[in-house]
Amino acid sequence: MRPQKLLYPFALIYGAVAAFRRWMYRRGLRKAYQAPIPTIGVGNLSVGGTGKTPHVEYIIRFLPEHYKIATLSRGYKRKTKGFVLANDIDPQQLSAEMIGDEPLQFFTKFPHIKVAVDENRTEGIQQLLQRFPDLQYIILDDCYQHLQVKPDLNILITEYAAPYALDYPLPAGRLREFRSAARYADMVIVSKCPENLTEQQRAEMTELLKLQDNQQLFFTTMRYGELTALNECGKQLQISPQTEVVLLTAIAHPEPMIKYLSEKFNIIHHYRFPDHHYFSGEEIKEIQKRFFLGDQQNRILVTTEKDSMRLIYGTLSKHLETIPLFSLPIEPYFLFQDEERFLHQYRYQ
Repeated sequence: MRPQKLLYPFALIYGAVAAFRRWMYRRGLRKAYQAPIPTIGVGNLSVGGTGKTPHVEYIIRFLPEHYKIATLSRGYKRKTKGFVLANDIDPQQLSAEMIGDEPLQFFTKFPHIKVAVDENRTEGIQQLLQRFPDLQYIILDDCYQHLQVKPDLNILITEYAAPYALDYPLPAGRLREFRSAARYADMVIVSKCPENLTEQQRAEMTELLKLQDNQQLFFTTMRYGELTALNECGKQLQISPQTEVVLLTAIAHPEPMIKYLSEKFNIIHHYRFPDHHYFSGEEIKEIQKRFFLGDQQNRILVTTEKDSMRLIYGTLSKHLETIPLFSLPIEPYFLFQDEERFLHQYRYQ
């Protein structure tokens, strides 16, 4: 990736400030909190699009079911402050605006765990432990730059098509820190790899990243699941290859999703919004208008799991009752038969 040259001086300043902050924690000039129970941090150096959320879900799914688990996020773009526990909220009142779309997704898919948000991770952990002293694991979502907390296992995710080793700090690139900050991860996952990644490509990426001897490297690809109906209208519709798709996304990189769906269906329109965008009533009305043009008997509205959290909770859901709404699940799959090696790392922390 080439930096925007005019912005490069600002990128150096941005990166230097982040590096100095990290240096202060490394030197002990600022104190980092370490929880008394195992914590797993999952984050990235770039500003989104690496597939972090599916990897968090993967860890939740494969931790032993009898473990008592909590997730802690900041709740990006939520309209609340401080500590909020999703489990405390009346399901009729719960929304992405209260806890953020990603935590809401965790809570919806894994109702047996505790899902909390707090912009202060230290206070969030302490609140969880005070209320649930029998917790055995806390998964810290998007915490790589939240240095006030020191995870027991720090996982850094980078995208195969846009690795941090070829990127630059903001605003010239997409990194939140200098690429050298990757050295503080215990393991690095290269996500969104081609499913047929070769040994040579693996070796080239390994050489590019130049990890230290104490760091482990993994490669994952993304696999899509079956379309999931999100409302009664959708549940009554039989999908076929002739089904027309209106696509609605508010994620950083929808291109792989577009490619996957276009191989199975006819995408007649794509509404694309910025990452984590909160849809307005007017935008939904425009989508409705487009959806009902012509013969819509075999037509569906498809979105991502994360985007669906801002549609099926709250007032917008009523506007979509007459439209068959579906989400497309996605899961990471470990390449080179490395799944068991990865699972071993955190199961026995």
